[in-house]
Amino acid sequence: MPDVQLKVNGSIYGGWKSMRLERGMEQCAGVFELGITELWADLIESREISPGDECTVLLKETTVITGYVDEMTFAYTDTTHDLSVRGRDKTGDLVDCSAIKPAGQWSGRKLEQIAADLCKPFGIKVITETDTGKPFPRFALQQGESVFEAVERMARIRAVLVTSDGKGNLVITRASTKRVATVLELGANIKEANATLSFKDRFSKYILKGQAAGGDFFSGKAASQIKAEATDPRVTRYRPLIVVSEGQDIAASLKDRVKWEASVRAARSNDISITVQGWTHAEGLWEPNTLVYVRDSWTRLDAELLIKKVSYRLDNGGTFTELALTSADAYKLLPLKESKGDGFHWDTPKPTKEASK
Repeated sequence: MPDVQLKVNGSIYGGWKSMRLERGMEQCAGVFELGITELWADLIESREISPGDECTVLLKETTVITGYVDEMTFAYTDTTHDLSVRGRDKTGDLVDCSAIKPAGQWSGRKLEQIAADLCKPFGIKVITETDTGKPFPRFALQQGESVFEAVERMARIRAVLVTSDGKGNLVITRASTKRVATVLELGANIKEANATLSFKDRFSKYILKGQAAGGDFFSGKAASQIKAEATDPRVTRYRPLIVVSEGQDIAASLKDRVKWEASVRAARSNDISITVQGWTHAEGLWEPNTLVYVRDSWTRLDAELLIKKVSYRLDNGGTFTELALTSADAYKLLPLKESKGDGFHWDTPKPTKEASK
């Protein structure tokens, strides 16, 4: 029997016949759905589960969700009883609930400190895996925004990602450099794949326009009409895009910003989904925010990619993992004043031999 367990109220429930569980770099909370069909006459155990219960989901004895049961669905006939249980990580509350600060604003506090203040009432710990930069001089909540919206707003400014770790914590991180030794290869361990190569959101020329604060020696058009340009050499037809800067800037900042716009749009235009048998590789469970080498002759792909989302599945056909992959450059986030990065193409240079083994 596949090893998937749901722990609720001190009891462990197994025997699930179907399961889908997703965790990703762009998700504040992992989600799961477990299902079972039982014959009334053979119903052995009573599943004492209710919406709102704290729960833990384990795959192969590894905790992948720590949170709450959101919903339960019952469907039955005179001979069968179907049960479906759905839930999320604890951090799902940060998506649903409003951010509240009794009075005033934060002054001279770092991102992780403000995030910890917002998460504390929910019993959620903030884990910081990367440098978040200088303290914010001032930070105030916007009317009606959720906790996650407030934290993610700060994260964008500091060029970091906000996600969950499956253990009930909020994690502040960046795109990882951790590598999986297992190579994904067509004809070996790739069961199914689909790739999307898109030019829809790519442009031949990017024109970023902005304004800067004027002064005694910097005013008029020099301050009010600054701009910077970048090109995407892979887009050969005429496709210009004008982007308006979000705030006060200087020409040097605009130059970095427009280069980031071109390179990240190029990276995000390429996505591939690969399905493999089972939930594990040689070193453990497949995990988001890890690098894996892919060889696929059909799409002429021979490169190291970043796993951005993992979907574990159990059905009548067995256990499978669907991996959503993209270039690591797609997560080169732009800080307030700086960013660098190159575009991603299928012919991305190979990493060192050690990395591709």
